[in-house]
Amino acid sequence: MSPVSPARSASGGATRRTVLTASVTASVALAATACASDSSSGSGSRSSGGGSFTYWSMWKESEPQAKVIKAAIAAFTKDTGVQVTVQWKGRQVVKQLGPTLNTAHVPADLVDSSDRFAYSGLQAVGQALDLTPVLSAAVPGESGKVSDVIPKHYLDLATTSGVLWQMPYEILTTQIWYNGRSLPSVAANPPGTWAEFTALIASRKSARGGSGPLALDGDIADYSAYWTYFAVLRELGAGAFAAAAADKTGASFESPGFLTAFGRIEALVAGGDFVPGYDGSKWPAVQDGWAGGKSDFLLLGTFAPSETQSFASSGFTYRSFPFPAVAAGGDESQDISLIGFSIPKKARNAAAAQRFIAYFLAKARLEGISAQAGNLTPRADIAAPAQLADAQKALSSGKVVKALDGVKETAADWYTKVFCPLNTTFLDGGQTAAQFAAKLKSGTAQYWSNAE
Repeated sequence: MSPVSPARSASGGATRRTVLTASVTASVALAATACASDSSSGSGSRSSGGGSFTYWSMWKESEPQAKVIKAAIAAFTKDTGVQVTVQWKGRQVVKQLGPTLNTAHVPADLVDSSDRFAYSGLQAVGQALDLTPVLSAAVPGESGKVSDVIPKHYLDLATTSGVLWQMPYEILTTQIWYNGRSLPSVAANPPGTWAEFTALIASRKSARGGSGPLALDGDIADYSAYWTYFAVLRELGAGAFAAAAADKTGASFESPGFLTAFGRIEALVAGGDFVPGYDGSKWPAVQDGWAGGKSDFLLLGTFAPSETQSFASSGFTYRSFPFPAVAAGGDESQDISLIGFSIPKKARNAAAAQRFIAYFLAKARLEGISAQAGNLTPRADIAAPAQLADAQKALSSGKVVKALDGVKETAADWYTKVFCPLNTTFLDGGQTAAQFAAKLKSGTAQYWSNAE
């Protein structure tokens, strides 16, 4: 899930709780040259240049990510002479920037945000500068270029029609979390298929005297949505959910593959596999209870440890495994949300902003996102914090897809108005798989009819 509300501040994570002109083209070349200069001089020596840029950030100044970025800015100014004016705007930063994008004086040269806001607020409206040239810039203090340290499979998720509209520096993915200390057998042999997973659920439900072992705060629509989305992803592969959302007839939702996927989730609900009271919960009661041992498994993003650590039972050891494949050899792709840098197309100091991007992606600076902020980075040579080691391992295959098939970017209104309300009712046990599919079909058809 994106690090955007409902908000309860959490100390460690990306939380919910958190027409190129000739002059801009010249700036791109300048940025690459400047970064090469920094690399040759070493990160500790000041290079010539100077200049300035303004940076609007999604973080609040008290958050761990902000502290990492502040340290990097101070070092950047010392090493390059470039002055940085930073404003800590919070999660709605791109929305705040939006009204200025078509003016002659865009107030921010650099902005960071979650990918869906960077896409909808900048790229989709033609206001994102293409960051592709930054890939050729040297990483200051290292021997390689940006393209050498940021894997292509992450860059591809932030590229549309050849335009790289975001440079990622933090990665979020969704896992099924559990306490490795209390479930050592799961840690030794996590379930890899749906049959293994459901057998594990049955075993744990029996051990709990019939109480469902799956944690879910049912009042958060995204959390319920992920159960259904992952079932579809594993059954039909990447792109099926997004294609169905765009099907103006809605008929895709009644196809055999969707009905099979929905049926798996219906079986969990009907079987009482979710913790009692999940459907009437008020977030974060269930996830906090999970950390205290009231249930076993929690499907949530990599912000789960930071959000629940203050409620965790003594000796709690955060372990996780990916949502299981339908069967051996089936889809095992990992859903990804990105947080990263973007530059407005009309930014007046784009060269200096690009120079900072390359500077921040150096291992010596980016590793603070892991070591201090407790999150994953796109660099494979930066070890994950211990609680996210399983998640990093799951990402090592490079089989990644955009979270929720990207519908929060390409069909956000449909997702919010059609899918989420119906899916919440489905996860609460108010519909069968067939009824849910029928309602999605009619609701989607009506939505697109009204949109025309």
